[in-house]
Amino acid sequence: MRLGVWALALAGALLAGPAFDGPVPARAQSDWFRPPGNVGNQPVRQQQRQPARQRQQLPPPPRQKKVWSPFQPLIDLFSPSTPRTAAPSQPRYVPSAPAQQRAAPAIEQPSEPRGQVYASADEARKDSDTFSQFVLVMGDEYADPLAQGLADAFASDRETVAVVGKTEKGSGLGPQSGFDWAGSARQIATASQANIVVVFAGMNDLKPIDDPAGRAEVLDERWQNIYGRRLDEFLLGLKLYGRPVVMVGLPPVEDGPLNERVTKLNALIKEHVERAGLIYADVTDGFVDEDGKFMMSGPDVDGQRRRLRDSDGVGFTRAGGRKLAFFVDKELDHLLVDPADPAAAALSAAAARPSIILLTGGTSAGARVLAGAPGTTPAATPAADEGEPEPARVLVSGAALPSVTGRTDDFRWPAGSPTQPAAAAPSAAGTTTAAPSMGAPASPAPAPAPAATP
Repeated sequence: MRLGVWALALAGALLAGPAFDGPVPARAQSDWFRPPGNVGNQPVRQQQRQPARQRQQLPPPPRQKKVWSPFQPLIDLFSPSTPRTAAPSQPRYVPSAPAQQRAAPAIEQPSEPRGQVYASADEARKDSDTFSQFVLVMGDEYADPLAQGLADAFASDRETVAVVGKTEKGSGLGPQSGFDWAGSARQIATASQANIVVVFAGMNDLKPIDDPAGRAEVLDERWQNIYGRRLDEFLLGLKLYGRPVVMVGLPPVEDGPLNERVTKLNALIKEHVERAGLIYADVTDGFVDEDGKFMMSGPDVDGQRRRLRDSDGVGFTRAGGRKLAFFVDKELDHLLVDPADPAAAALSAAAARPSIILLTGGTSAGARVLAGAPGTTPAATPAADEGEPEPARVLVSGAALPSVTGRTDDFRWPAGSPTQPAAAAPSAAGTTTAAPSMGAPASPAPAPAPAATP
């Protein structure tokens, strides 16, 4: 009985064992389609440490539940093994206000010297007691930039020279001018106590001249005769003043036909100025380019490119007036001499005297006439020193040069002894022949003539 019970219990245990162990998977089934073991399982929630209260950190986002898929192995091949998590947010950086940098001190460039044009010599002396010479600039409205340019130039290197300006707008040197320069030029120069007179006018003269004989068109033959006579009267008044006069030529202008008339007028003015023995200053090269064309902008006196002429193509800017004064100042260099500098005064006086080269004849004694003119007495020529023969005596008569001690042609004996004077020796013809000196080799004596046969 007991044996039967044990047999039944053993049989029941054998039947119940596989049920507890679970079914055994088939060997033919591939692991490819087997889902991972954690698919469908809830993640184990671990008790997390409570953050500190002062941090107030937000909890991490909840993890998504992983769902199994037959293509999960392929997905795992092309995706990272660890799940991507959002990067922790960084605190936003708010830049502070930039510190104000201290600006570097601005270096002031040296300003150009600015001169002043005075209305009279008395006004200049009231402004400064250093002025000892005065340059008078007279002319039309275009002479104002020239006067200012000269004042700017003198402010830097000629502090003892003042510029006095006398200009009349719209005036000219012709008979149709509203201001009579020919009749008042000498009085103006005297009142200004001018040491030098600079004239810049003529741009307003290029218009017809009306007189009782009729109308003379610009630059025709009759116009040039009338204008030339008026110009001679003006120049004569300044020449009688007795101080140097500089007549400034007209610069080129932008208008082509007007520029041609200006060129012809310059030739006429230059002819009359040089005939009167005065100075003509040509300023054309300062206002044209390398091709000889009008130049509105160009290099100034410092080499910087600046605007030189006004918008009308005739007037001047301040830089243009300074460049105009540069060409005039070159004519004034030898005329302005500081009386306190004797060397400069002597140099100027020497330059004023023309150098005379005597081609023929001697100098006349006590008379300013041409050498060799009729009625002149030639000056006495000093006798040549016997010890130093003239080149003519050496080359023509064959006189020996004095011996030089130590040279190979010094035949004196003993060495350094004085040269013996030439001694006269009787010749066969009864005349005396000078014996050669010790300083030159003796020439062979001529052979005696053969005796005559009976």
